[in-house]
Amino acid sequence: MGREIENIIEILNFYKALGFRELPQSFIHSLFKTNSHILFSEPRENTKNEILSIDFLNEKIKNCKKCPLSLSRKNVVCGEGNTNAKLMFVGEAPGVDEDIQGRPFVGEAGKLLTRLIEKMGFVRKDVYITNTVKCHPPRNREPFENEISECFDYLKKEIEIVSPQVIISLGKVATYALMGMNGKLRDLHISKIRGKVFFYNQIPVVPTFHPAYLLRNRKDKWLTWEDAQEALRRLK
Repeated sequence: MGREIENIIEILNFYKALGFRELPQSFIHSLFKTNSHILFSEPRENTKNEILSIDFLNEKIKNCKKCPLSLSRKNVVCGEGNTNAKLMFVGEAPGVDEDIQGRPFVGEAGKLLTRLIEKMGFVRKDVYITNTVKCHPPRNREPFENEISECFDYLKKEIEIVSPQVIISLGKVATYALMGMNGKLRDLHISKIRGKVFFYNQIPVVPTFHPAYLLRNRKDKWLTWEDAQEALRRLK
């Protein structure tokens, strides 16, 4: 029983490190009820997938009321995709379609992103897609800096869980957040930053245009494809 208790303590400490102050009673009950021969005896790096830590993070996001966006949203939009993905896409914030469906990048911009993913040799389920801000800003406005700051811990934990090899930041909001929110958001111009690679916690970040921008400026698609090729080179 000593090893079983150690496993339980390890799991609880793992969630504590992720910032959870409490866990669902059903999970606690199942944790102690589980037979000893299957009681999470895998190494730490596998445990996070076995107990679906992303689901617990998403539950926390869905119940978030840290900023006023929680008052106007229809649905919280959590990330989706492969939690072991080598490639992660980080966008700005949910749009109207995303707010209705509760999924990231499902509108016209999402269709364009899907085509880019497929052109890179993947399908959506191969990669992980999320947003910097998890709730739809009213009238499709750009998220305020305090909203980005309030939501950033969730993005940070998503990156920790997925642990991608490369991140593509879509647009200036995601790029601003991953660059450490230095300076003012209004002063950042994605057209001047794209084409350069920076690092977030030693993970290469390839900034490029947001798909919504490309819907209005189709001539810049070839620049986005250049950025996608840089991401592919980093993956190889």
